[in-house]
Amino acid sequence: MYSFDTHYGGYDLDVKDRTLLLTIRGVVELELALRFMLQAKMMITQLPHNHWASLVDLQDWGLHPPEIVEFMKEFQQWAEDNGQLAEAAVVSDSVLKVLAREKLCEGVRKTVHQEYFVNKHEAEEWLRILSLLEDGDHHHPHAV
Repeated sequence: MYSFDTHYGGYDLDVKDRTLLLTIRGVVELELALRFMLQAKMMITQLPHNHWASLVDLQDWGLHPPEIVEFMKEFQQWAEDNGQLAEAAVVSDSVLKVLAREKLCEGVRKTVHQEYFVNKHEAEEWLRILSLLEDGDHHHPHAV
């Protein structure tokens, strides 16, 4: 697992089976966003699969400043072009987080199946049904 924290926020990033696991904490400012995107790209390109999914835990997300939007859209496009099939986003029951997440993907995503969940367990179940996440603690090796 790769973790990074700033005074304002942080993230944890890991890979399990065909799924990139991301937990966001606090505000995602530009430095944090750029660092996450670089690390995620490195991990994704090392996956032994052509297709993958992401499980994004946004329960403790403090949203983001407007300057990261274009960078995030570029990353979303890169992810789709590089085999992302689905994203399971855990937002508790926050409509604001759903709207903010949708704005970051607006006009970019065409083939990635996006779903929102109240808790992580439901998100994991959905990814298992899609055969993108398996039971157990089997992790693929990756450089950190």
